[in-house]
Amino acid sequence: RPATISELAAIAQSDPDATNKLELKHYLKRAETHRKTGQALGGSVDVGLDLERAFIEYARAATLILEQIPNHRDYGTGLTTDQRNNLTLVS
Repeated sequence: RPATISELAAIAQSDPDATNKLELKHYLKRAETHRKTGQALGGSVDVGLDLERAFIEYARAATLILEQIPNHRDYGTGLTTDQRNNLTLVS
């Protein structure tokens, strides 16, 4: 059976990268990697499993961008005003 949204969300939240202990640049790169992976999986031929994996990747990217990066210790100083505004546009 396909996984439920709750099950997929739980898997997405189990991302070990979600600690905010590393440099801000690391989390920005991880968010982009998750987004690109989700995009690739969403357009894949094997729709069933790949759509579930795409959901997980997009959810991880969203969590990083919407929740973790804005709370990172370097968010105010490590990004320019334009970069912060661009992240705000996503939310």
